[in-house]
Amino acid sequence: MKTSRPIVALALIAVLGTGVGCSKVRSKAAFKDGNKDYKEENFKKAVDDYQRAVDLDPNFSEAWFYLGSSHQAQFRPGKDTPENRKQLDDAIEAFKKSLETNPGRTESQKNVRRNSLAALIGIYADDPYKNYEEAQKYAQQLVADNPNDSKNLYALANLYEKFNKFAEAEAIYKKVAEQSPKDAKACGALAGFYNKPNWDETGAPWVEGSNKPRLSKFDQAIAVLEQCAAIDASDPAGYQKVASYYWDKAYRDPLLTDEQKNAYADKGMENVDKALQLKPDYFEAVIYKGLLYRVKAGATSDRRAKAEFLEKAQDLQKQGLELKKQQAAEGAPAATAAPAASGGR
Repeated sequence: MKTSRPIVALALIAVLGTGVGCSKVRSKAAFKDGNKDYKEENFKKAVDDYQRAVDLDPNFSEAWFYLGSSHQAQFRPGKDTPENRKQLDDAIEAFKKSLETNPGRTESQKNVRRNSLAALIGIYADDPYKNYEEAQKYAQQLVADNPNDSKNLYALANLYEKFNKFAEAEAIYKKVAEQSPKDAKACGALAGFYNKPNWDETGAPWVEGSNKPRLSKFDQAIAVLEQCAAIDASDPAGYQKVASYYWDKAYRDPLLTDEQKNAYADKGMENVDKALQLKPDYFEAVIYKGLLYRVKAGATSDRRAKAEFLEKAQDLQKQGLELKKQQAAEGAPAATAAPAASGGR
């Protein structure tokens, strides 16, 4: 009896389906091998494993991403050889394939897409393939996927900064701060942006190739930081942050007069004292108060006053370090380390 054609067709489909299923199983096994090598930083072997995974399953977007990451991990910036450049070329190709094959339905797939876009932004933001249009293209895709995600917006802002497009970057930082008015971190990011030397003496965005000095908008940064501190007036960290900006300005800006340095140090003191009123054992604030006294010592020609300021600075540094050691022993969360105190200036 002859076998009917529909039955033969079904049997053929079953065989083909088994083959496809087997390839995917083998692909996942290769991917697992790649993950092991990747974690061990054996990137050369990881490339072989991930390549095997995508050969078996060309739509395996996560494997494509890690294949690209493994190639990129072997690229050495500044090394101008064809072999080194090929690692980056292969990484770009793999990241693009990850985007092409990613349906973006599950949270895992969305995360892989974000990572692929971020990787391409990073590559096109630096030499040897530094290209604003290409980097912006992927950054815009990243933002379009989730327009209000602050991480995506900051990625775009960082890109603008890298290419000296400071007005565009400022708009992004403002947007994040405005959409999260109670978020001290978003507020602090805007203040940090203003504290960078991105402007000329007229307050206009600094232009590459200009012979004008690059300056920060320090007063604007302080104004924003004071708004940040007001978000939660019971949090001493807000006042300590303001104090740290005043110390940094007074200590590092060579264009300031001694009078200006002293005035900034006093402003810093005011905010440190506010922080210490709320948290007397705030070791970072204690250490910064000592640093501010060192600024005052360096800004005065009065020998007696200088000696008094330095003595207070040393006492506060010792007190702050003792508090830090004590809190570490008690298992208290460590605060951000303050810069090492320097000698009198």
